[in-house]
Amino acid sequence: MNYQTYKTQRAQGTVVAGIDNSAALSLIDYLPKNYQYAHMFWSWVWMLSIPFFIVLAFFTFGIGLLGLFIVTPLIFKSTKKSAAQFVLEHAENDPAFFDQLEERNLLTFRQSNR
Repeated sequence: MNYQTYKTQRAQGTVVAGIDNSAALSLIDYLPKNYQYAHMFWSWVWMLSIPFFIVLAFFTFGIGLLGLFIVTPLIFKSTKKSAAQFVLEHAENDPAFFDQLEERNLLTFRQSNR
């Protein structure tokens, strides 16, 4: 699907684009700086939450373990998902980037039920 067809069908609400979260993580460096900074911030929050909750477990065992095994994975999953959303948002606004993703078969399209 080319960019113009996608934009037309997206405006009509008949198609939705998607990208694998892991593939999107590898594309973060090709996005504008504002997306990179947001991703970098949440990556640091995720990474620093691990030692934070381990230390917290020494003081309040239940809350520390709860944070380590529930909050930390949620932050990690959300960071990956937001990377995919950043890539899709940038692809929607940049035809050249969209075409590069399409050439590499990184984008998936599905029909919308609207």
